[in-house]
Amino acid sequence: MTTPSRTLAASDGGVLRAAIAYMLAGFGGFLLMGLLGLLMRLDQGGLLAMPPQWFYRIMTLHGSGMVASVLLAALGGLAAAVSETTRLSARTLWIALLIYLLGTGFVDLATLVGGFAGGWTVLHPLPFDARTWTLAAALQMYVGYLLVATGLAVFCTHILVATARTYGGLAKVLAWRLAFTGRQPDGALPRPVELIAAVVAIDGIICALAGAIYLLPLFALAAGLVGNVDALFAKNFVLLFGHTIANLSIYVSAGLVYAALPLYTNREWKTTWPVAFAWNLVIVLMLANYSHHLYADFAQPLALQLLGEIGSYAVGLPSFIVTIIGALTLMYGSRMRWTVTTIFMALGLWGWVFGGLGALLDATIPINQVMHNTMWVPAHFHTYFLLGAAAFCWAYLYHVVATLSRTPDSGISRAAAWLYGIGGAGFVLMFFIAGANSVPRRYAVHPPQWQIYPRIAVPFVLLLTVSLAWLTWDVLRHIRPAWIGTRGGGGGSASAE
Repeated sequence: MTTPSRTLAASDGGVLRAAIAYMLAGFGGFLLMGLLGLLMRLDQGGLLAMPPQWFYRIMTLHGSGMVASVLLAALGGLAAAVSETTRLSARTLWIALLIYLLGTGFVDLATLVGGFAGGWTVLHPLPFDARTWTLAAALQMYVGYLLVATGLAVFCTHILVATARTYGGLAKVLAWRLAFTGRQPDGALPRPVELIAAVVAIDGIICALAGAIYLLPLFALAAGLVGNVDALFAKNFVLLFGHTIANLSIYVSAGLVYAALPLYTNREWKTTWPVAFAWNLVIVLMLANYSHHLYADFAQPLALQLLGEIGSYAVGLPSFIVTIIGALTLMYGSRMRWTVTTIFMALGLWGWVFGGLGALLDATIPINQVMHNTMWVPAHFHTYFLLGAAAFCWAYLYHVVATLSRTPDSGISRAAAWLYGIGGAGFVLMFFIAGANSVPRRYAVHPPQWQIYPRIAVPFVLLLTVSLAWLTWDVLRHIRPAWIGTRGGGGGSASAE
């Protein structure tokens, strides 16, 4: 078995080191948040007695921390992939990373020390009016979110400016002439990963602005500068921020498939009209479908409710028809060898399909009215997150480490990757079955008739734990040679097994 013979060769070593730091920090956060998830399932299964106050604190940290961790890893992978053709600033990447990590630190402080337990949505006015935590804890949570948004904005602005400069303007890096006229541009077309980088950077900047629009009035309210903040206004903007930041992790990680999969199939993934058109649609669709979280808010304008459903269905064009079918086309008949990277990519495609189908059902208004406050929601989210976005991120992390350290993966590592898929599938299946049986979500205490689902899920989570324990050890023992490999400005091929 071999790893690709040509990748990361043109990347700047400083940028690669920053990218590795992003991916490792994201992977570490993912592991810690996963352990918190296991604690919650043990508690819901009646296998662990946890005070409800601590359950909701852990639930809050798990939700916000997991999204932030996987997005961070995905951003690191994107920086490494884009740096092959685009000059990036390692200093700017480090600044963005430090701001982002400072934000996650405030979230940790608010939940673990301050006792904040209002959920990742931090819906106004609950953080200000709760009785189990202080206003200081709520403000720490808000500061954390604002810093994460700021770090994201710095990263995305840098990526957008750098890619636009490389290709001669925003319209060219987004391939607008090809996307909207079908004609080839005069200059060189961007690779799909550069096009995707520009798309997610635009949405990332808008996402960060939405977070600021939500948070700054709340700081003014806490300071006594304003007398009131409209709750529906606040809910719209916090869900625009939160839903978009979660979707960014999915679409950024999908861009990593465009970057790495051609190297394993020995087939080029070209920037064709469907790719250019579909990914330009993502700019609008990623933002439009957040309102499917607001179906129960009857004061909401009807047009905005309908936009949530239409956007949720339309987003299947870039995700399923272009990305997933495109990836399967590259893989079919290519004699691609199964490495840890390709196993995780295959799992990611599978998870994205099934999680997306679950999300589509939940975004359908008549079904949403019945299912939205059940375990069906964490079911579809965990499927396309754990077995979709996260799988793509760990695929690219393994790709970078194996390439730079020039070390092929082992049979045990490949088995661990498959075990990740088995454990993840069993884990999310119990969420789906529980949701179909109307088990509500966000309950700390489950009566006996609900406990069967988390009890069946726990062994699958333990399979995930075993898989990730080995993969973590495997990554850590190759990090030093990979780090040294960045000093040569990129990597070569790993030796054949």
